[in-house]
Amino acid sequence: MARCAPVSDASGDPDENEAGLGWRALAGSLDDPMLGVALPPAAADPQAADPQADDPHAADPPADDPHAAALQDDAIDPERSDPAEATATAPVPTGHPRPSQYSPTAVTVALAVTLVAIAIAAGFQIQLRGKAVVAPGGTFDIEEFVEVHDHPAYASDASISLVSVRTSFAPSLFEVAGGWLDGALEVVDIIDILGERTIAENREDGRMQMDQSTQIAVAVALEHLGHDIMTPIGARIEWIVADSPADDSELSEGDLVQSVDGTPILTAPALSEAIKAYEPGAEATLTVLDPDGLTRTVTATLAERDGLTHLGVVVTTHVEFSEPPIDVTLNVENIGGPSAGLAFTLSVIDALTPEPLTGSLDVTATGTIHHDGAVGPIGGVPQKAHSTVRAGTDLFLVPASQAAEAAAVAEPSVTVVGVETLEEAIAAIEAHRR
Repeated sequence: MARCAPVSDASGDPDENEAGLGWRALAGSLDDPMLGVALPPAAADPQAADPQADDPHAADPPADDPHAAALQDDAIDPERSDPAEATATAPVPTGHPRPSQYSPTAVTVALAVTLVAIAIAAGFQIQLRGKAVVAPGGTFDIEEFVEVHDHPAYASDASISLVSVRTSFAPSLFEVAGGWLDGALEVVDIIDILGERTIAENREDGRMQMDQSTQIAVAVALEHLGHDIMTPIGARIEWIVADSPADDSELSEGDLVQSVDGTPILTAPALSEAIKAYEPGAEATLTVLDPDGLTRTVTATLAERDGLTHLGVVVTTHVEFSEPPIDVTLNVENIGGPSAGLAFTLSVIDALTPEPLTGSLDVTATGTIHHDGAVGPIGGVPQKAHSTVRAGTDLFLVPASQAAEAAAVAEPSVTVVGVETLEEAIAAIEAHRR
């Protein structure tokens, strides 16, 4: 590449034209392949075709032009005695036009990136207050939660796990869009989860349901092992359905229904059967015990729903517990709701039984557990099925009424078995144990 040095006159000061020649030579040198830069050629001009034209902006002369050779020699030949004489006969090269700083393509890309960034930021900021996103949670080996005092406890090489879901209330626009696109997520109306409750009230209800679930699970496990622990005393109202006969009456959540028109009610199924015996439009008189221990009488006018007589309450069997012969504690934190009842019961039985209940089989179970060992339905079945697949579970036990829903997601990766009772769950484990 030609070196470019300022050309001086006899006084030692750079001549204006000669100094310009030096900078133009430097600009032209950017075409040197050693720099890796190829600037666009000068624009075509009718005068540029004539090397003798005296236009000061004429194009660089052709490579075989003798003037071009003289110019290059001037820059590199130290024996030139009069560099000014040599340069005076050569047309001044114009170099190359300066390239545009921003091409239209670059501007378009930058604008597109900016718009995408703004859209992403807005998507995370905009919240949909009336929606909730239900997503897969995780599986947790319950053996870590079980504590047995003053009695032998037996560890197992395999696991019996509960499975959870995560619920995002008032999700961002992106979370909702992801829920609609991702088969593992479900977008629901928030009222379907909360009803008339606040998020804080729902969280507290979930914690209370978990406490009750663990207590009943321990009792059911002990009764399975031959101990008499529980006595049912009524149907406890957990939730009153909006715009239902119960909602129009003086019934309250937490009330314990003990009789209907004089017929004793000891369990949740007993209340359901008693209400179904009435015709829609009939009045039913319920005797209830409130959480403060006061007994009162409430009258409700029953309605019809799906062809059946309808009161509009969600109830559980309320039981009294006697002192258990074995002290078993389930230490569970940050998980709410009753859906781990079956898993808790199986894990306590496993911990108190010398022979491993599952062998080398990893089992995940979901479903409520009732005082009589019945397994009840739960929410979030598809999301829980996704979690079992990710965890590599061997056998997934679910309420019988929801087995097809779980199998549609989990099989063939995971074997899904629907069960209605604790005894059926144990039989399913024995059938698949290895």
